[in-house]
Amino acid sequence: MKNKVTIFIFIFCFTAGFVLAGGQSEEKVEEPPEITFWTLQQADIDIQSAQEKAVIDFEEQFNCNVEVTAFPYVELRDKMLTAVAGGQGPDLLLLDQIWVAQYAAAGFVEPLDDFVKTTNIKAEDYFPGGWGAGIYQNKMYGVPFDVGVWALLYYNKDMFREAGLDPEKPPVVWEEFLEYGEKLTGNGKYGTAIWVGKGDAVNCMTDAFTFSAGGRIVDDMGTKALLDKPEAIEGLGFWKACDSISPPGSVGRSEEDSFKLFTAGQVAMFFYGEWGQDTIQTRAPDMNYGVALLPKPEGGVSVGCFGGFNIGINKNSKYKELAWEFIKYSTKREVNEKITMLTPANKEAAKSYLQQKRKYPDIIYEQLTKALFRPMVPNYPELAEVQRQATQKVLLNQVSVEEALTEATQAINELLK
Repeated sequence: MKNKVTIFIFIFCFTAGFVLAGGQSEEKVEEPPEITFWTLQQADIDIQSAQEKAVIDFEEQFNCNVEVTAFPYVELRDKMLTAVAGGQGPDLLLLDQIWVAQYAAAGFVEPLDDFVKTTNIKAEDYFPGGWGAGIYQNKMYGVPFDVGVWALLYYNKDMFREAGLDPEKPPVVWEEFLEYGEKLTGNGKYGTAIWVGKGDAVNCMTDAFTFSAGGRIVDDMGTKALLDKPEAIEGLGFWKACDSISPPGSVGRSEEDSFKLFTAGQVAMFFYGEWGQDTIQTRAPDMNYGVALLPKPEGGVSVGCFGGFNIGINKNSKYKELAWEFIKYSTKREVNEKITMLTPANKEAAKSYLQQKRKYPDIIYEQLTKALFRPMVPNYPELAEVQRQATQKVLLNQVSVEEALTEATQAINELLK
């Protein structure tokens, strides 16, 4: 009797298992791996479509799933930092250049040097400033995805003619820019429109002028501020001089407020990135404008200030190898030029992109090759605010340029300790 009971139990268990398995005895097939990527929302439908197609192609090539979630800039910044600080977040991190040092210092992002060594990704394929913006304390944490440069010189050719200036000869050096500006100022119109605003766009400009004069904001180790040096004083001094050919209210204006004055024909010259051409096409499609390199000091070099994004890998990702494959895929030329919101960071992709989508592509490309990045320090936002306040004090005539930058240097040195 005991043996019959044992046999019955065995048959029942086997049959139940067979039924619960749906009548199949094969092992369960593993789901393909899935990686997540948080990125920026795109207003351009063509870019959205290209990004979606790129993801599908990658999924087919690597037999995986890629979940992409897009956020507005501020939401991406806040959500991603909160997530990774809690040990969560996406596998792939789209990092504004000014976030890289913060993420690296906190251990939120994976060093990529060992990955880079095994592939054909190399520095010479990217704009030097874009590549350098992914490096913190001699380790690489982000591969350049796209770039933008502060700034190019936009100028209204018709306003040049009205002022007796040659529209095919934009100013090259600072002194010439100010001379042109004086001739273009009058009858309710102005040579340019500078700003301070609330963000760090104004720092991008004063940084660019400092770079053009041969200076830097902090030393190479990121441990000492250099704003009290002659080059930085010269750079901010030029921005201050531009206030004399700008409409009143520079401190309260943002960069976008000032750009509106240019597209409305109220100012003749303006400093802005290459992406500004899209705005001109929308607001003032009939404007006869030119684009030139950022003016430089006499004897200096026109050096812009980089913006843009790098792609990194979450330190807590379970699929680092697959995430790296996605970085390789999205930054190669034939893909990169189709899916970026700014100029592709890959130089060959950038050439193709600029030729297709921008006027004066060769000038833009030259400015991109001569651009440097903002300070790679973990607490960059605090540093940037010190800089911004120094500029504000100067434009309000509260202190001299030298006094403002000496004070700023001391404050930044405290932050860098």
